Amino acid sequence: MNVDAILCNHAEAVNNLLYVSGGGIDAGFVQPGANPPYVINVGIGIMVTVPWEQTNQQHEVEIELVDEDGHPALLATGPDSSSPLHVKLAFNIGRPATGSLGDDQHICLAANLPGLPLPALGKYGFIVRVDGFDERKLGYRLTLPPGTQIVANPPGPGAIGHMPS
Repeated sequence: MNVDAILCNHAEAVNNLLYVSGGGIDAGFVQPGANPPYVINVGIGIMVTVPWEQTNQQHEVEIELVDEDGHPALLATGPDSSSPLHVKLAFNIGRPATGSLGDDQHICLAANLPGLPLPALGKYGFIVRVDGFDERKLGYRLTLPPGTQIVANPPGPGAIGHMPS
């Protein structure tokens, strides 16, 4: 199977058409001073091309979030608990009466993940699998806005570099 996927602000699949808002994102910014978990809102628009011989069968799309080392990212689910993100979407696409022998079929799917609590700044990947096979990895980076500096020990009054208020 062939999978096309895009990270976005929001995605909807209606009448086998994919509607994407804010498509093509690959990064999110955290305001300085914010504490983890860092809550983001992200959607994934997916189009699966199903070969003729795999139509009229049940299939499953899975989405998993991994950290930069490829390990499942553990997301806060409560004050003292966490679990990996695991989204499942099922589909079964048939063969239209107007189709010809051997025609591929396409199906559009959407997953929205509002309020996704990322545990730390850094690189992540949304892995899109179909029937257990990795088909796409969508990279995402959570970082501070460009030009932001974190100062571990800001200079006190009278120190060189201290700006009076």
